[in-house]
Amino acid sequence: MSLSYHVLDKSGKATISCLSRYIEENDDIPKLKMPQQALSEKAASSIIRSELRLDGNPDLNLASFVTTEIDDECHNLMVENLNKNLVDTSQYAHSSELQDRCINILANLFHAPPNDQGGAVGTATVGSSEAIMLGGLALKWRWRTKQAEKQGKKPEEVTTRCNLIFSAAVHVSVLKLCRYFDIDARIIPLEHDCYTLNIDQVIAQCDENTCGVLAILGTTLTGEFEDIKRLNIALLKLKNENGLDIPIHVDGASGAMVAPFVFPEIEWDFRLEHVRSINTSGHKYGLVLPGLGWIVWRRKEDLPEDLIFHVNYLGVDEPTFNLNFSRSAANVIGQYYQFLRLGVEGYRKIMELAVDNAKYLADSLISMSEGLFIIRSQNDKPSLPMVAFSLNPAKNLKFKETNIVEHLKEYGWIVPAYTMAANASDITVCRIVVRETFTRNIASILLEDIRLVMVRLANEHEHQDLLDSLKAALDDKHQHRRSKQHRDKVAIYIESNKRVNQHHIDNKKNEKNSKENKNRCPTVHIIC
Repeated sequence: MSLSYHVLDKSGKATISCLSRYIEENDDIPKLKMPQQALSEKAASSIIRSELRLDGNPDLNLASFVTTEIDDECHNLMVENLNKNLVDTSQYAHSSELQDRCINILANLFHAPPNDQGGAVGTATVGSSEAIMLGGLALKWRWRTKQAEKQGKKPEEVTTRCNLIFSAAVHVSVLKLCRYFDIDARIIPLEHDCYTLNIDQVIAQCDENTCGVLAILGTTLTGEFEDIKRLNIALLKLKNENGLDIPIHVDGASGAMVAPFVFPEIEWDFRLEHVRSINTSGHKYGLVLPGLGWIVWRRKEDLPEDLIFHVNYLGVDEPTFNLNFSRSAANVIGQYYQFLRLGVEGYRKIMELAVDNAKYLADSLISMSEGLFIIRSQNDKPSLPMVAFSLNPAKNLKFKETNIVEHLKEYGWIVPAYTMAANASDITVCRIVVRETFTRNIASILLEDIRLVMVRLANEHEHQDLLDSLKAALDDKHQHRRSKQHRDKVAIYIESNKRVNQHHIDNKKNEKNSKENKNRCPTVHIIC
């Protein structure tokens, strides 16, 4: 959420206007105040649409994991149910039932143990950020209850501060959790050769005030899966040796909807004893439009009853455990549709194709010019379908990753360039997220544009060796040109650079010859 501040419009010039056909209705509409007069539907919508055209194309936003496209049936179902308030279970019981079904589907997907007390324990959220907050609160409350029992106090009388251990690669929502809810953040820094959780350092940080360890199934920095099975083994050993029973919360915002379908052999979920809660994003690889998240707990006792509120002002007793209250049922209904429509086989095909396209993209970047790019993502291992890459510092190039993404914007691509976290912050990375809409054809077009950008930058900064290597790799098997015109563009840039360089050389030769001629034939000044 962006922060906004109140602006005093003293000049009265901060206005917006309609399209000319609506000018008679209102040609002086304030931007920062509500207009005095009503507008027609056409006038209001024309104002908004004209501004929204300046937004980027969501399908070309390669920075984001968020789903940007759904089929018409899913879209229609969501629109038809936008006006249903999910929290009002007495009036919208069937919508609430679909939420419960989704939670049970996810619990089954994550290998939750059978529950004798009914269905799975979990809830829908606005996104993984809220889900992480709820998971962290449950960890803190369980820790506080244990501390109260040890100290012979009531839970609210425990004044000791608990701590949560996680790597520096976490999403910002984890840092918010610690700051907002007074949890000591014990952050394990990254290293140049390790961008995930260092488990030895985790164990060294554990103590009786550790409420949990947060592990990431697919970091947003490189897409790598942290070794949750090894973490579980280390925590089991710690429990047997020191009696410390420290739970794991898995942030599976993206990975929890990829791993079960593409890497089912990896043990990261409730198959591991210490994993007590898992969050995921329905609006990422769950394939629903934003914003929808989920959190599932292993057992009912892993969600402290103290955190569940019961209200009856909507007509019946409503148990609620969320940071917000009212919200539309549309996204939940969209999620259930996708589960029903695609099934396991449908999700598997989509995720496998995304992973394959990410590998293709990584291989193509490597072959574009030998040693030009360093691939930071681990596309040859289980990971998210994304590619994180940097320029090779050994090339001593005069331009940076930020220059690449700036030029790519000219072609409509939205690609982020960011620095890695603590102890590896000197590394800058470009990230390309591969979603369902990022097809092999789109990948080829992007690669062509990256090549053209690299040619331009090499041309501007006089890197002749790079220009030659880019030309030599034009016919590489990974580089499928989208058109002869595009190929000609690259050739023109290369040829242009040669002409400029030759012109520069000729000028230097002419200057040298001119100086030599001056020395041979000194100028004679005749005074008249």
